[in-house]
Amino acid sequence: MLAFALVVSLVAMVQVSAVPAWNQQTEFEHLTAAETDFAAFDESVAKAVDGRQTRATLDAGVDYPTRALFVSPAAGSGSLRTTDPATARISGAVATGETGTYWDGSEHAFDTQQFVYRPDYRYLQSEPSLVHEGTAQYTAYGGGEVGATQSLVDGTKVSLVFLEGDIDTATGEATTFSVVPLSAGTDYITVTDAGTPISISVPTRLSEDTWRDLLADEPNVRSIAYATGADYNTLTVELAPGKTYDLRLSRVGIDTPGALQEPAYIVDVEGDNAVVPPGATHRAVVEVRDAQNNPVPNAVVKASPGLTAESGRIVARDTGTISTVTDGDGRATFVYTATSSVDGVVSDEFDVVVEDSAGANVDRVTFDVQLREGGVTDPLRGLVAAIGDPGFVYADVDGNGEFDGADYRVNNTGTGGDIVYDAGSDRLVVPPSVRTIVSDEDITLAGDGVSLHVDVVATGSNSRIDIDAGSGSLAAVGVSVTSVSGKNIDVTAGDEIDLSGASVTQGSNADLTIEAGGDIDLDNAGVTLTQDRNLLAVTSTNGFVSARSADISGKGDVRIDGADGVDLAGAGLSGVKDNADLEIDSARGGVNLNGVVMLGDGDILVDAEGNIFVVGANIASAKTDVEITSDSGMVSGREAAISAEDDVVITAATRIYLPDSAIEDEDSPELNAPDVEV
Repeated sequence: MLAFALVVSLVAMVQVSAVPAWNQQTEFEHLTAAETDFAAFDESVAKAVDGRQTRATLDAGVDYPTRALFVSPAAGSGSLRTTDPATARISGAVATGETGTYWDGSEHAFDTQQFVYRPDYRYLQSEPSLVHEGTAQYTAYGGGEVGATQSLVDGTKVSLVFLEGDIDTATGEATTFSVVPLSAGTDYITVTDAGTPISISVPTRLSEDTWRDLLADEPNVRSIAYATGADYNTLTVELAPGKTYDLRLSRVGIDTPGALQEPAYIVDVEGDNAVVPPGATHRAVVEVRDAQNNPVPNAVVKASPGLTAESGRIVARDTGTISTVTDGDGRATFVYTATSSVDGVVSDEFDVVVEDSAGANVDRVTFDVQLREGGVTDPLRGLVAAIGDPGFVYADVDGNGEFDGADYRVNNTGTGGDIVYDAGSDRLVVPPSVRTIVSDEDITLAGDGVSLHVDVVATGSNSRIDIDAGSGSLAAVGVSVTSVSGKNIDVTAGDEIDLSGASVTQGSNADLTIEAGGDIDLDNAGVTLTQDRNLLAVTSTNGFVSARSADISGKGDVRIDGADGVDLAGAGLSGVKDNADLEIDSARGGVNLNGVVMLGDGDILVDAEGNIFVVGANIASAKTDVEITSDSGMVSGREAAISAEDDVVITAATRIYLPDSAIEDEDSPELNAPDVEV
């Protein structure tokens, strides 16, 4: 009896003291496993941000082991829930490009939720909660948090993930649920401030001290404010002003069917500000985006007709009607067909609107088109405006594009065969009636602004062409400027230069330079230097260079420098003689190389302060290197082909994103960025 009593006493002591400790260890081990599951859930959220749907599993309840002679509690349970929606806000963010019509510094608000898992433990002294807030995840206890991480700010990258779901369940079983991309943030948008710093507010239950610790090493976080509330607190982060940031917004659904986001705005991708000859067709591409700035497929878009008596016909390319839906990339293509004849120059425009699911107009984008007389195959060269044509070169004193008032004739003052038309401090106009200017000596056209409507040809071995617009602008749309065998061609302006559709050819052993203080437009132009080892340079010292669908080639170095950015979408560039370099630079902006073909015999060097886009680009150096550098942005584009005989070096401050691309050099490409996906 005494022995039995001793055994019973021992079992009772173990039940009272040891079994709770063992069960506490079981709960701790379950918590460790649950945190591993939660980390896997965080990875599923990251995949959804990139557009991939996955499933996640959490073992909600703890199973206590069965022990002989001892009593263990029944299996425990845990609760999974998404909190009520709260509001995140962004203000002061101004985007570059067409996105700036929506991201214009005004405040944007977004609903978001938190996902919380709370196990029902009986023995751990402090019951934990595992929390995912989209921008942060952590394990919360009554006295604080552990294991907190954040993805809100990382250098110049700002990422917000908004969670959405309807889960509220308690279970002791392992629970599997879907993690769905509702709005996949596959691309960043470039934003800066317009005097007022960018401010980001997010709802949070993470403590202020922890947030300050997490953001302490972020140099671009100017200030942190924290406001407590009844249901949640609000963290407000103010970013350092005067800098460029990459903003990515995403929406992720938790156990939801994955409904498409409603359209928020529409932008033009291609086709605005076009010059269309009579009878020609022109392509206009739009992209519809949601509130998170991500593409919206299957959105209804409709075109409206033009606004003048000579307006062209506008239809969707795939339907042949004014209406269509966007593709998987949120894009739709419309075709504008110009009327068969026009009188002079006619400005036209058409709108494309996007509708929500209820059929209401959400936003619209306007395409401007200029119709110019002449046939499709033989348009009238140099028709840049409706002008007065008195039959001679003249000075347009008041700059109204007509020969009237104080305007006066400008005579040729050249000697010895030189041709010199100089309007001094007035704008020089060379109307179509003057016909082609040809000389075997120097040709000089000068004024405080130049409007050139005729071809210019220098035929002599020592002749040069100098077109100088002084501090004004130069307009020479569609003209041909050719040096057959002479000296330099220099085209300069203190303001803008418009050579869209023009042909500028240097056929001799001399340089070709185009330099402006403002923007340079070379869209659809041909710029060619045919002799060896001479310089072809296009430089905007304080503006933007646009050469979309242009053909630019030289047998010496080719340099294109736009201080505020360079757009070479669809262009062809070549420098294929004696290791000649192809150089593209932008000190303050980005570079668009979407669809470009760049073939170099020497180095190909692309250096920009902002983002560099290479969607579908073909960039190849036959003998040396390819170097692409974004000093403060990213290098991004699908289906690019980049190759070099020696080295390919791609460097970006934030991200290299080149999926479905081919990158080849003599050994292995060098890719330098904090985030690389190729």
